[in-house]
Amino acid sequence: MIISTLSNGWYVFGNVMLRHMQ
Repeated sequence: MIISTLSNGWYVFGNVMLRHMQ
């Protein structure tokens, strides 16, 4: 459960970073 939340958070974080870079 904790791992799932962390991996989900990293996925969202990565998405936000990619949008800022574009």
